Formats: sequence, C-alpha cells, structure tokens
Amino acid sequence: MTQTIFIDAGHGGTDPGAVAGSFIESEINLKAALAARDYLADYDCEVILSRTGNTSNKVTDSTAKAKRAGAAAAVAIHHNAGGGNGCEVFYWQTDAQAKALAQEIDKQFKLLGQNSRGVKASSEKAYNFGVCRINAKNGIPAVLGEFAFLDNTVDRQAVDSDEKIKAEGQAYGKALVSFLHLKPKKPPSGSAAAESGTAGQKVRLTQANLFASASARVAARTITGDYWLYDGNALLNRYRITNTAAHVGKLPLAKHVTGWVDAGDIVGRAMG
Repeated sequence: MTQTIFIDAGHGGTDPGAVAGSFIESEINLKAALAARDYLADYDCEVILSRTGNTSNKVTDSTAKAKRAGAAAAVAIHHNAGGGNGCEVFYWQTDAQAKALAQEIDKQFKLLGQNSRGVKASSEKAYNFGVCRINAKNGIPAVLGEFAFLDNTVDRQAVDSDEKIKAEGQAYGKALVSFLHLKPKKPPSGSAAAESGTAGQKVRLTQANLFASASARVAARTITGDYWLYDGNALLNRYRITNTAAHVGKLPLAKHVTGWVDAGDIVGRAMG
C-alpha cells in the first residue's frame, strides 16, 4: 500500500523565521522541502506539502492536514538561530517511532558533514513543539529538524547555495525511505528509468552517498556528476558505478569501480 508523507516547510507568509542578511529561513525551508519531495518522487509514496509558496503556515493547519491525509510520517523542516552551531532533530518524548525517524535524519545530516547537537526529546517542559506533540497525539511519527544556525557564519556555508539546500532536502528524503522501507517505483517499460539497471547506463548524480561496498553502513563521501553503471547488478539495493564509460565491466574492480550508490540514487536518473 502506498504510504503518505507530510512535509512541513516551516514559517512562511508574514513569518520569515530566522533572518541573517540574505539568509531567510522560510525560503530555505521551502527549498529543502521541495527537494525532499522531488527525491521521494522516485519511491512508492505520496508526498503532501504544507505549502509550495510563500504562504502562511500555521502548526494547527499543518497537523490537521497530516491527520486528514493519514500520513505515515511527518517532518517539519526548519533552520536555527540563537548563537549555536550544528544540526538537531526533535521528536515527541513518548513516541519511539518518531525517535527512530529522528535518528535516521540525524545520520543523514552527519553524512553531509554537519556537526550534530543530538536527537532531542520534545515535551511539555522543554522544546514543546506543536508539530511533534499534536502529530504524536494523532498517531503520526513526526519530527522537527534544525539543519543549521543561520546566524553562524560557519553553519551558513552548509546552506549557501541551491545545491547544498537540495542535498539537505534529499537527506530528509533518504531518511524517510529508510524509516518507511519505501520501494523504488517501477518505471514504465521502455523508459530511460527502466534501463537504470543496465551495464554502461549513464546516470547523473547529485550529492549521492558513495559507499565502499554494498554493505557499508557509512558513506565515504558524496558525489555529484555523470557516472556509469559498472555492471548493472544490484546487491543489497546498491549498484557499482564508474566515472568513465571505458571502465564499464573492466577488471580489476579496484581500478575501475568508483564505489557503490543506493538504488534510489539511480532510479529515475538514467540518461539517454
């Protein structure tokens, strides 16, 4: 059964959120939310956004939408301020599923190089975020993510381009794929995406996690650019890639294989 995901781009309308020079939180939140939606488009799920433009976004309205949609999970995308640095992810204190989702998001944030301030419990006594509290009451695992402090000069470097914000949004998407065990959509027969498992198929990757093996738990780095499927054979839902077409299928592996990437970073990104 197709699962529904609710993505809440924090602030909006007359509420800009944190502002530091040209860095406006409501705008960055929306860009990251749209990137998360686009990443999840390759998976068997339905994504609902709290907003798609600079419109008012009340917590009570967003949580009501998530409830009506029967969301399997909800994420609220925010960026911080107040003199700190790094990322942090909040969940309602009694919701073990929400905690698990928060941990997945924290892991993806760290893969992007962000310093983690930790996964933190939201409660009536501290960090009383309505998006966590109300969704938990409605039976929806929900988290609020704070990726970077906009008033910190170092942290701003993590969101100072559309590509970096896109990578942040994709981090949310990857965490949701893992948490909900989402499967890639089966593309139409004959489409370019259907050929994404073919040796030599060219794919364009953007901030994709690169792993040293099919079973590696931590990515070695992220990569962006044009690559080719080395042999087209999936193992543990990952594919070998190479950075040169002439290396496809060549031995030895160590010389010709760049590494492994998740199938989700391949499906739908194949090029003709």
